Amino acid sequence: MFSPPGVEDPISALFDLSDRVAQMAPTVRRMYRYTAVVVVLFLVIMLVLLLITVRTNGFLAILAFIAIAVSVVALSLLRETDRFFRSFVLRHRSIRLLRDAEPRARIPEGRTPVERLARHLAQANPRVEALVRDHPDALRYRAEAGGVPFDLLLVAPADRAYSVLRWGEPGFAIVARLAPETLGVADLERFAGELRTVAPRLGGRLVRAILLRANPAPLGEPVYEYAVGHPVDLRGSHVAIEIITENADGSYDFVPHVLGVP
Repeated sequence: MFSPPGVEDPISALFDLSDRVAQMAPTVRRMYRYTAVVVVLFLVIMLVLLLITVRTNGFLAILAFIAIAVSVVALSLLRETDRFFRSFVLRHRSIRLLRDAEPRARIPEGRTPVERLARHLAQANPRVEALVRDHPDALRYRAEAGGVPFDLLLVAPADRAYSVLRWGEPGFAIVARLAPETLGVADLERFAGELRTVAPRLGGRLVRAILLRANPAPLGEPVYEYAVGHPVDLRGSHVAIEIITENADGSYDFVPHVLGVP
């Protein structure tokens, strides 16, 4: 279908508009941080003023109290705005990755399925690639976290500001384990329980939890339905249990197919 001369393809125009908004993400993040710092400083000043005037000047104390209430509301609105923009950027990245991705993800070279998966994760995501390149110790094989063993553990720790104030970079964590040859719903439920236990102890926000199948046997319908329809609740966030299968034709099969994370 051809567009009339001088008329843009509406789908391409929407993607171009979304690209331009996503390119503003660094600027918006800096504006958010500067504004948040100003609001917090104003809040601290008003708290000090309230303590000083609470017994000596009732009128100023009331004004300081009102200013504190307004500052708290403004800070909460800033956080909601930041959360919304983060969500938009993540969705945009997912759409871009889906548009640019190959129809079938090829399995990279590697001695073991877990090593091949690690290389695929780095090739498929710039943030993972940068982390592994700059901090090779962030990627560990056959590691434990909180007493729970994994065949692959990749952690980008949260910064101190996020750990204390829930502002800044939350970091991310990816865990993977070789799945049994016959994967059942009970295995997924057991894995989900372990994820709930270990997620707060990883040092970064758990964003991907993978069960890796080196055996290309058909996946049972109940297992498929559970993986697609039962994300793990991690107290404020959710993570899907991904089942990644190495196919005999040298490609990966993903259930569900997760893009743009971290």
